[in-house]
Amino acid sequence: MTTTWDVIVVGGGMAGLAAGATAARAGASAVVLEAHQPGGRARTTEKDGFVFNMGGHALYCGGPGMEVLRDLGVAVSGPKPLLKEYQLLIDGELHLLPSGPSTLLKTTAMTPRGKAGFAKLLGLLGRLKPSDFAGTTVDEWLADQGLRPDAERVVRALIRTSTYNADFANLSADAAVSQLQSSAAHGVLYLDDGWQPLLDGLAGKVEVRSGLRVESVADDGTGVVVEAADGTRLFGRSAVVAPGGVAATRSLLPDAPDWGDLGEPVVAACLDVGVRGIPSPGYIMSTDDPVFASRQSPPARQAPPGDSVLALMRYGTRTAAEDRAQLDHYRRLAEVADDAVAVERFLARMVVIGAMPLARNGGLQGRPTVTATGSRRVFMAGDWVGPDGLLADASLASGRDAARAAVRAAEGSATMVA
Repeated sequence: MTTTWDVIVVGGGMAGLAAGATAARAGASAVVLEAHQPGGRARTTEKDGFVFNMGGHALYCGGPGMEVLRDLGVAVSGPKPLLKEYQLLIDGELHLLPSGPSTLLKTTAMTPRGKAGFAKLLGLLGRLKPSDFAGTTVDEWLADQGLRPDAERVVRALIRTSTYNADFANLSADAAVSQLQSSAAHGVLYLDDGWQPLLDGLAGKVEVRSGLRVESVADDGTGVVVEAADGTRLFGRSAVVAPGGVAATRSLLPDAPDWGDLGEPVVAACLDVGVRGIPSPGYIMSTDDPVFASRQSPPARQAPPGDSVLALMRYGTRTAAEDRAQLDHYRRLAEVADDAVAVERFLARMVVIGAMPLARNGGLQGRPTVTATGSRRVFMAGDWVGPDGLLADASLASGRDAARAAVRAAEGSATMVA
């Protein structure tokens, strides 16, 4: 007996789960196929009572991702980070991070003239239209702001932390501006128990089949045929491909679409540490290196009582040995001594974005759309797809948009199964 689905989603990462949940909520019969464990780079693991995300994670309160979760009825819980405890590393010395008017007055990170320029930029930030800078690199945008060097290095550190990216010669300024705006206006959450409850909430909305490695998705003129490595064939009225990256997506499609040069994936070296005790300051944003150390728990609930979880990231990677040594150095700067480490995990090369929004391609608006697969019944999603958001926001928004398009295609091809 052949089963035909309205929407088949290939890939059970955040984008794929959002697509499946959106399709099911619209009344379509939907299934999500995943070769490994659902969740992709948003999975969490537990080690001796410490909950580790795959590197540092934060959910933007005012981003499109939160809107998708609300629409799907997926609840998340967690506190905001303790900005008043953030420290800036400048020339090897720690200074208070200017996170508001009072900390801007107190900080020694900038001269009075530097503070004036910094405050002026923050005052203008909310009135900027990010799309005006779609074809401008971050380097070019910063050069136009007239900031003094001490203020500019602080802004660069803030952009690195909010975009997980240090390639300002190529990153489009519209992405940087929109992330700064969202951070300033709404802030972020560190999720209690890591991101697994969010993933479980999405997965609970749709059927998920793990352990099925899909090799191709084809439009046969009346529907879609999904071929798996073990010989399994599934039939659908439409499909969403969300395997995680540009190359993986291309490999599933019969005719590789011409998306142009999307650049290399954005990567980071990550060190997650379960700590005995609670370090202070615990938060270090560096202007000296593209490094950020963040105590995710507390405030979030990811560690045994009285203990903590520290997430360190280096934006952009070199050799594993160099990056590990640098992250260990920052761990010690965050007041976590070697003998305070209970458990740890080092990820030498973590993909944080499948492809960055490039200024030369038109920034966020220039990314491939959910329909850019070469087929009218096959759509795609991922953190490099669609015009909305960055990081998890892009995954969730593109998953929603791809699913809506897939449901419309299914409705147009025949009576839906559900």
